This record gives sequence, structure tokens and C-alpha cells, in this order.
Amino acid sequence: MQITESRLHVVLKVKEHQEQKAHRELLQIRSARENETAVLDRLNEKEETAVSDAIRTLKVRAAEMQTSRAFLQSLSRHIQQQKKKVDEMRDLENKKRQELLETSQSKQMIQQLQEKKEAEAVREHERKEQRLIDILTQRLQTEL
Repeated sequence: MQITESRLHVVLKVKEHQEQKAHRELLQIRSARENETAVLDRLNEKEETAVSDAIRTLKVRAAEMQTSRAFLQSLSRHIQQQKKKVDEMRDLENKKRQELLETSQSKQMIQQLQEKKEAEAVREHERKEQRLIDILTQRLQTEL
């Protein structure tokens, strides 16, 4: 017995495509977040190094002190901006993960509906076969 493809098959293909797309996007976002986190880590290390260097040098000219302070303030602003970027990437990653979850659940529902339809089609086919067998049996009995 061959079951023809239902309309759910097309919907299922679309859902699979959406799921794959969301998965790829999630991987890209995760990679970008990891890169941004690495940049933040490097900035933090640079700040720690600059602070420790500033503390080590006790005899510093006023110009060097101002330059050092300006550098630390600039570095601090960059770190804050980078933290914002990392937080935005984390939020985006969470949203994409939620979208992937919803798409997966939707795909599973379609798969379950398709399986249910196929099972109904098989049962209907079996009922028709049984009716045909019953009719043929009755005819044979009446002929004998």
C-alpha cells in the first residue's frame, strides 16, 4: 500500500527548513558572542596591566600621570561598551535559542499530526480490505 504525501508533508519540510535556519543563526550568534567576550577579556587584561604599571611607578611626572589617567578612563569606557555588546549578544542568543525551541516544537507537532494521519489512512485501508473480504466471503457462502 502506498500512502500519498499529504499537505502536512509540505508544512513539515518548511518547518525543518526553519529549524535548520534558526540553528545556523544561533551558531553564528554564539560565535560572535564568544568573539566579543574574548575582546572584553583582552580589554580587562589590558586595564589590569595598565593599573599595575601605574601603581608600580611611584615617581611619575604630572604629564605622564594625566596620560595614564586618560588612558585608563578611555579603556574603562571601551570596557563598558564591550560589556554592552556582550550583553546584547547574550540577549540575542537567548532569543534565537527560544525561537529554535519554538520551531522544533512546532515541527514535532506537525510530525505527530502526519503520523496520526498516516495511521488513520492505514486503518481505513485495512477496514476497506476487511469489508471486501467479508463481501467476498458472503458471496461465496450464498453461492454454495
